[in-house]
Amino acid sequence: MAKMMRNFTKIGLCFSFFFTACNKESKTDDLELALLNENIICYSKSSDKDSINVVKYSLRNNSKKVYFINNLTEQEDLSKKAIYNNGINLRIFSDNNIETKYQIKRYRNSNLDIGDCINFLINNFDAKQEKLGNKNSSKFFGLHERNNIFFIHPNETVFFEYTLNLNKPTVIDGVREGFVSLDNNTKYYAKLSIASDSSNYKNVIPKDILKTIEANNVKVYHGIIESKDKVPVKVLE
Repeated sequence: MAKMMRNFTKIGLCFSFFFTACNKESKTDDLELALLNENIICYSKSSDKDSINVVKYSLRNNSKKVYFINNLTEQEDLSKKAIYNNGINLRIFSDNNIETKYQIKRYRNSNLDIGDCINFLINNFDAKQEKLGNKNSSKFFGLHERNNIFFIHPNETVFFEYTLNLNKPTVIDGVREGFVSLDNNTKYYAKLSIASDSSNYKNVIPKDILKTIEANNVKVYHGIIESKDKVPVKVLE
């Protein structure tokens, strides 16, 4: 009898492990992030030039849930050092899987007064959208980037594009932090990640969106979604 009970206990533990593993895998695979570029362009640290990439990526919902992505993060464990822009982290690794160091820089123009600053922000926004081929997009986007917060439904794939330079701050990328200095003799690859925070969203998300989340039983995703694919980084002289 005791032997039979031990066997049942082993079977129970096996089932428990199996279902736990399945649940973890299911949670991990609910949202699938893909970096769609063939490569990312960057000039070497010895060059004064810089290149602006149009970074293309997609997010697919493989689950049966409606998710809400809230990139207005409040927790340190969701903040990763990277080339950050528009709610997205681009991370650069050498071919031996060592992540590069990121530098903190900002574009500054001390000659701007308040009126000029407002015009600077508008022109900065318009310049980015022009790079993406969007006309009159300020009527739709306002001064908020849609990549930061959005809904994604079951079996839906959402596509995004944004501009990004890796070397140094420029006028059209004025408020971004995180840059890299790369060696043209080293091979690099890039990966993407998106953070979503469910810990404090009720205090930072507008009331109309909160009502939509509640009325439709939407799940606010919590964690970091990382792309599985790797894209080579071309370092130019």
